Amino acid sequence: MNESTAIHSTIRETKGKSAAKKLHAQGLIPAVVYGHNFDPLKLSVNSTEINRIFKLGHADYEEFKIHKLFIDNKGDTQDRPVIIKEIQRHPLTNSILHIDFFAVKMDEKIVVPVHIRLTGKPEGVKLGGIQRQILREVEVKCLPSDIPPHFEIDVLELQIGDSIHVSYLEIPENVQILANPNAPIVTILAPTVEKEEEVEKAEAEVEAEAETEAETEEKTEQTTETDTKE
Repeated sequence: MNESTAIHSTIRETKGKSAAKKLHAQGLIPAVVYGHNFDPLKLSVNSTEINRIFKLGHADYEEFKIHKLFIDNKGDTQDRPVIIKEIQRHPLTNSILHIDFFAVKMDEKIVVPVHIRLTGKPEGVKLGGIQRQILREVEVKCLPSDIPPHFEIDVLELQIGDSIHVSYLEIPENVQILANPNAPIVTILAPTVEKEEEVEKAEAEVEAEAETEAETEEKTEQTTETDTKE
């Protein structure tokens, strides 16, 4: 398990849209923490700290991990291990508007998604194929301390038409994969063949239309000649 990140929070009593606006104006973000046999708590967290930790592309955001949440209740501080359940972001700025924490017990198994990372440029792509990643994460069941940071797959040797399935993943001991082992993760498509077939089909349709127009014109000319003779 990666080293946990410390997150500081304060108990809040207010709720609703107007309360959220006031918090944002004070440089705070509304949050909530809940979990199995854990009473939900409404919290506020520092906006600068949270947006730094969970910035898109940041390791703490990309890799699923346990965080240490410090909860200040009027000077009485407790800490709980948590995972991120949901992050709501502004549609334009990507800044965090609300965050949900899920309190975990280190001796109790949980179900979480783990990201899949692909490394290398497939040989099939170098030959004109297209890499398509079907699964970007898989659900696992394990103790919080056993959560893999991510799964990594080397796709360098994949040729056009090749695929890698869930069964290929290297699963750590004490971790159970919940996804179908036959589910494809990544495949290399051959778009050039499809394009050639589409071009040939289009050319055939154009030729057929041209032949139809020619036959129509010929029949029209024959009809005109007959009418003239009469």
